[in-house]
Amino acid sequence: MKRGKSYRMICGMLMLITFAFAFQACDYVGVEIGVGTDAYRENTDYLCSRPWSDEWYDDYGTYYYQELRFYGNNTGEDYLYTQDRHGYIQESVYNFTWDWFNSMYTSIRLTYGPGDYSYMDNISMGGNRLNCLLDGQPVYFIGK
Repeated sequence: MKRGKSYRMICGMLMLITFAFAFQACDYVGVEIGVGTDAYRENTDYLCSRPWSDEWYDDYGTYYYQELRFYGNNTGEDYLYTQDRHGYIQESVYNFTWDWFNSMYTSIRLTYGPGDYSYMDNISMGGNRLNCLLDGQPVYFIGK
C-alpha cells in the first residue's frame, strides 16, 4: 500500500515532537540528591540557625521545657528542664548526632547512643517554627 506525502509529513512531525520531549526530559537526569545540594544546605542551615524550644504541662501538672540545638557538623544537644507540682526541679542535657533520614528533608534521626534513637518525622520548617512528630508525638518548636 502506497502512502501519501502528507502521511509521511505527519509521521515526521510526530517523531520530531517525540524527540523534543525526550531530549527535554534529559535535563532532569542530573538532579542532585544528598549532601552538597542546595536543598541540603538550605534545610541544614535553617535547622542549625537557632535553638528550637517547646514547653508543656503533662496530666500531673509537671512543667516541661525542651530545647534542641543542631550544629552543622551533625551533632546536637537536647536540653530538658522539668518541674513537678511540688517544686522538684530536674535538668538534663543529652548529646546526639543527627542526620536527615530521607531525601525530602522531612525526617531526622537523632542518635543518642548505640541503639538509642529518636525520630523527627513530618517536619515542616519556616516562619521561626519547626513542627514535627517527635517519636510519634506532635511537637511545635519555636526558634529562639
